[in-house]
Amino acid sequence: MKKFKLWGGLLALFCSGVLMGAFASWRIAEYKAIEYLTWEKPRAHKSIMGKLDRELELSDIQRKRIEEIVCLTHRELLDFRDRIRPDRERIIQQSIDAMKAELSPEQQKKLDALRERTKAHRSQGKMSRKDGSNEINPCE
Repeated sequence: MKKFKLWGGLLALFCSGVLMGAFASWRIAEYKAIEYLTWEKPRAHKSIMGKLDRELELSDIQRKRIEEIVCLTHRELLDFRDRIRPDRERIIQQSIDAMKAELSPEQQKKLDALRERTKAHRSQGKMSRKDGSNEINPCE
């Protein structure tokens, strides 16, 4: 009888570990998927310049001029991203509304909470200038 209790306890401990691991893996995968679909992270000009410099073996003069071009392009892309942000948010909101039509009220509340957490996470990761202004200079 003692062996049965011991093996039963070990089996219960093993099963609870498997369930906790599966649940944690599922939550992490869900979080990463939502983050991937909703969060943009612009590439830093330094990494682009590093790759160009290594691959093309740029001279000092070329490096300076190419870096100016990369910075200008990065600024233009940031401006473009700001211009399309309202459309992007509208599309995301439409998809959330379509999802809610398929969900129960409890699931809708969970989706709203997930969306708020995602928005809070994105707002923490936004680039900002050292002087505190909202203007972004990617080449500082």
